[in-house]
Amino acid sequence: MAVTNIIMPSHWGREVRHKYNAQGGKALAVVFPGQNYSADRPLLYYAAKVAAEYDCDLLVLEYGYQSARAPFKREELDILAGECKAALAAVPVYERLLFIGKSMGTVLAGRLGEEPEFRGKVSHLHLTPVAEAVPSIQASRGTVIYGGSDPMFTEQHAAEIRDLPGLRVYCIDEANHSLEVGSTGESLAVLLVLNNFYHEFFVDALIADEREGDKH
Repeated sequence: MAVTNIIMPSHWGREVRHKYNAQGGKALAVVFPGQNYSADRPLLYYAAKVAAEYDCDLLVLEYGYQSARAPFKREELDILAGECKAALAAVPVYERLLFIGKSMGTVLAGRLGEEPEFRGKVSHLHLTPVAEAVPSIQASRGTVIYGGSDPMFTEQHAAEIRDLPGLRVYCIDEANHSLEVGSTGESLAVLLVLNNFYHEFFVDALIADEREGDKH
């Protein structure tokens, strides 16, 4: 797998380095980190590892404010979304896009998924989404995983997306916004459950799509 850095200027005065791993796949998995949750932390790290197992190319986004070590302001969300879109424009065009978002990353992924050039090509893996992402989740297809003790995404929010066609919704009981639970051992057990959900997501998004395409 060839790993390159896509270096771009940023609104925050520092260059960003988006990691692009190309192995000739037909699908591109794009990682949208959380506001304070980097792509190197477990939820996103293992999602990216599973993506590679399905021969996906991988684009791991870096946010300008992260590179600048600056605080993030919510009014800068449009700017951040524009920079994420520019990063996607810097890689080849893919037949399928898989957006993997964590927390605030689910908002950004949702916005890009509704852009005309991406519409219809995207499946979403929404990890611990926030309430702001609910409208775009309702219009998406893919998988939602949230924690039962996450104050940022409650059962009321989950009820707004549950039972919609094209969406799988999973709750990890007693898990927090990082999908961690009481003890280290229990949190590691959650990662094993998540691994199964990740595989299911990629099968749905890639293999099931191919089978559907073979029928036409």
